Amino acid sequence: MPDSSNLTGSRDDLRIDRSRCLRMRFSDSGCRRCLDICPNGAVSLDDGLSINSKQCRGCLLCTAVCPAGALEQGSDFSACLAQLSRVPEPVLGCVRTNECSHATMACLGSLSEEHLFALCHALDGRLTLNLSQCGDCPNSAMLAILAQRLNTLSASGLSDEGCCIVLAESAQDIKCRAESVDRRSFFRSFGKVLLQNAAVILSNTREQTEQRTDYTGKRLPMRRELLNRTRSRLSLELELLVRTHFDTCVSFDNSSCTGCQGCVAICPTGALMTGVMDEKPVFDYLLCTGCGLCREFCLDHAVRVTPRAGL
Repeated sequence: MPDSSNLTGSRDDLRIDRSRCLRMRFSDSGCRRCLDICPNGAVSLDDGLSINSKQCRGCLLCTAVCPAGALEQGSDFSACLAQLSRVPEPVLGCVRTNECSHATMACLGSLSEEHLFALCHALDGRLTLNLSQCGDCPNSAMLAILAQRLNTLSASGLSDEGCCIVLAESAQDIKCRAESVDRRSFFRSFGKVLLQNAAVILSNTREQTEQRTDYTGKRLPMRRELLNRTRSRLSLELELLVRTHFDTCVSFDNSSCTGCQGCVAICPTGALMTGVMDEKPVFDYLLCTGCGLCREFCLDHAVRVTPRAGL
């Protein structure tokens, strides 16, 4: 058996769809989120989106900031969530911690605020993120970013009603108990597992049917889908906090908007829909990731995008 301490994520754990990239859809887009967050200089936008496989270490930080789903983690997070829900005090780690974690991902750098929010409200009690092997890992730059994301959720009040997520950098702080639940806990978690397994089937089906490159196609990034599934069962008070932190407002200047519907065509997620001709488009905040491409594309400067607090 290979020594897991020598493992890290790799370029193979990164799923790339260049047709989703804002820079590929509109050459004048100023989006460079992936470029700015990559600690290894592996991302290039000079001639369209590309990843240098020799420089990429698989930290997957880029997948947590891409607003259009051009860069996404290859592992199935819904299946990971289902595994964690079967354990009273689960431990989530990376591939280097496989023997002392209930579920693993290629690298925990892929945990966006949306992922952390979903974990917080899908699980009960306490969730430990196993960072015991991160100190000497080439991807250790993600530690500070992950901690910052958790702190942001806490400061926004978005983790108040959920489970406690703990960062454990020492092996002594990790208690990875075998899967065992009492009768009441079993039935409480059973419904969650059914829903999460259904989500796995749906996500796998979508992946199989979306193989073609389509620069006009519209779909939500997986982490936005995850957020929308999570928020559907929240209290009204918490939903209002979610709107403040995650959602974006797109509006139009009545004196400038000509109703050309160009923003509708360029929107990568379908958040803007065609209205009556010569009328403003219809906006759906649940489908918006705040990428701002509609504003950049509008020749009449008629689109206003109010960014979410966490952007």
